Formats: sequence, C-alpha cells, structure tokens
Amino acid sequence: MLTKVFRAIYRVWVSLMTLAVVVQIGFAGYGAFDAADKADSGVVDEKSFEDSFGPHIGLGYLILFSSFILLLLSFGARGKQRILRSVAAFVLIFIQIILGQSGTSAPYALGVLHPINAFIILGLLGSTTFMEWKGRMDTVAEPAVAAPAA
Repeated sequence: MLTKVFRAIYRVWVSLMTLAVVVQIGFAGYGAFDAADKADSGVVDEKSFEDSFGPHIGLGYLILFSSFILLLLSFGARGKQRILRSVAAFVLIFIQIILGQSGTSAPYALGVLHPINAFIILGLLGSTTFMEWKGRMDTVAEPAVAAPAA
C-alpha cells in the first residue's frame, strides 16, 4: 500500500521535474537574448550579464535539489528501473551544475557540453515520465519459455 503512494508521488514529481527542465531551457534562451540586448545597448558588465541568467541559475539549483528528492522517492517507490533512472538523473544534473560553473573558463571544451547535457537530462526525465504514466515501470518482462519439442 505504501509503495503505491510512493509511486504516485514519484510519478507526479518526475513530471514536475520534466516541466522544470523545459522551463530551464527557456530561461537559458531568455538569458542569452537579454544579455545580447544589453550588449547592443553597450551596458553589459559582469553583474548585468549574471542578472540575465539569474532565473536560469536559480532554477538549476532547485532542479538539483529536486533530483535528490526524486532519488529518495525512488527507494520508496521501489523498482530497479526507477532507482537506476533516478541515480542517472541526479548524476547528470550534478554534472550539469559543474559544466555550467566551469563553462565560462573553458567555453569550447566544457561550455559546449552544458546544453547537450541539458537535452540528455530532458530525454531521460521525459521518457521516465512517459513510462510512469503508461504504467511501464511496473511491468517486468517475463522470460520466454521454450515449447516442448514434438
């Protein structure tokens, strides 16, 4: 009974995380265009540039925290798939934070990986959400049994 409750919470939580990642990608676009607009005006300094990406940075840390909660929920919801996907999400999001912080010092080596990793995270969370709502996380494939020879 308690497992069903955790699974329902897990399903909603991973759905909200998927939505948050979509919003996060939108915030990245907002930050880029806002910074470009400020550059056209000639008023870009480090503070105004960081202000452009403030929502993106803030939501990024909330997504990291929520991925830790997703990991904890996966243990209550049980299931090898849930746990593995939650571990993968937490690790990828943790790496995402590192890429975001180090991307400015190595934009061509690490900075380019930041948006690519974002889409990998979106794919992982999106497919997990889909599988949760379709009930595919709870089904375990039974091994095929060979028919007796005639």
